[in-house]
Amino acid sequence: MACDASSRPTQGHDGDGCSTLIANGGVSRLTALTQDIAVILPPRERFRAADAGAVALTVHDFVVASRFQPQIVVFGGETQPFSDVSFCHVPTTWAWLLGKNLAYAQACITLLREQKVQLVEVHNRITLALRIKKSLPRLAVAIHLHNDPHGMEGAKTAKQRQFLLEQIDIVYCVSEYVRQRLLEGVAPELAVKCHVIHNALADNHSVNIAAQKQHWLVYAGRFIPEKGALALAQALAQVLPHFPQWRAVFLGAWGFGHAAGKSDYEQQVYAALTTVASQVEFRGHVPHSEVMATLAQSSVTVVPSTCAEAFGRVVLEAMSMQNAVMVSSFGALPEIAGDAAIVLAEVSSSALVQQLTALLDSPERIDLVANACQQRAHQQFNLNRIVHELDAKRAQLLHGV
Repeated sequence: MACDASSRPTQGHDGDGCSTLIANGGVSRLTALTQDIAVILPPRERFRAADAGAVALTVHDFVVASRFQPQIVVFGGETQPFSDVSFCHVPTTWAWLLGKNLAYAQACITLLREQKVQLVEVHNRITLALRIKKSLPRLAVAIHLHNDPHGMEGAKTAKQRQFLLEQIDIVYCVSEYVRQRLLEGVAPELAVKCHVIHNALADNHSVNIAAQKQHWLVYAGRFIPEKGALALAQALAQVLPHFPQWRAVFLGAWGFGHAAGKSDYEQQVYAALTTVASQVEFRGHVPHSEVMATLAQSSVTVVPSTCAEAFGRVVLEAMSMQNAVMVSSFGALPEIAGDAAIVLAEVSSSALVQQLTALLDSPERIDLVANACQQRAHQQFNLNRIVHELDAKRAQLLHGV
């Protein structure tokens, strides 16, 4: 169900909860938006089944699971969106003049003005949320943070974070780590506006966990230095010869949509594994469905990030698929792992060699850690429970209850 906000002259209502559009001096707008809640994505977010990223997947799952689903419309730049949610394509007609981000903000404001929307939830774009609140002060505006705010425009300094919390009605953070980073240097009384809404997964996965797991160790993520792929590759070059029944499966590339092997860093990873090439598979960037299908068969997943991850969705996905998960101690990764997964004290090839050797040498430990990971994923990050918490806050903003 999508409503296309491109500049074409149409009128009326399409009957599926989304409005059709009329041309308005070169900028199109909705004629009768009936939803109470507008969820606004970053302009370049791939809100589609083929290759959705973490933000798009979270937004999609949260909308589908919400009791407010009939009242929610998602705004974004995608032209082939998920088909099971109401979606409005936001045009950026004036990007050539204003720049992509400002043109997107102006288009969102134009579409929201004089409509029945009461609550706007902006994902991961602080300046966009502030522009909307300033232009449309009658609306309740929330910001949903998926990254460390210290690296985001509009929240890099304590003064900016203070201003954000003074202006915005509520802030959702994907982890306690993100929440604490947001509150650094901010007046303590503003903390009541900040709430942790973890990413979550539904129990009814579209893929079934294999009854007999494969001896696969998975890395799923971008091939960039801060994700730790090279340290893992160097460790595997030493570990895999001792475990000939095991294979390492690498999912990802330098960036989304990029062909594998195009960067110098990827070539370093490949070179580190030449001596064990028969035990390694590089699949490149794959659809999310293939990631989940691989995790359903694999036994171990390693997330050796050296950057401060705001959440780490792949950790949760691997845990839910009954993998023995090993993570670094940066950012929110220990928060997600809890006492179920293995948390590395340091990320280095020597530390990984030690931990991986100990794990692969003990099938009983793999089973123990995998079962604990799955239990934690289902109990602590259950989609229905977390969306229920989000919906309760939405109800307060919409109805004061």
